[in-house]
Amino acid sequence: MLTANRLAWFAIAFAFAVPSMLVMFRDNGVITRDSWIKGFVFAATIAAVIAAVFGKGSR
Repeated sequence: MLTANRLAWFAIAFAFAVPSMLVMFRDNGVITRDSWIKGFVFAATIAAVIAAVFGKGSR
């Protein structure tokens, strides 16, 4: 279930994960379109895991 707490954790984790993923996936120091796509996908995955673990749901 999506709660405001989990949404906040997702947004914070996503904001921190995107720049680090872009640094990891850049091609020879250049950030390409493919780097952006990979960065967003991996950042969203990381953020979803963090939101599920740290976000408090209604249990």
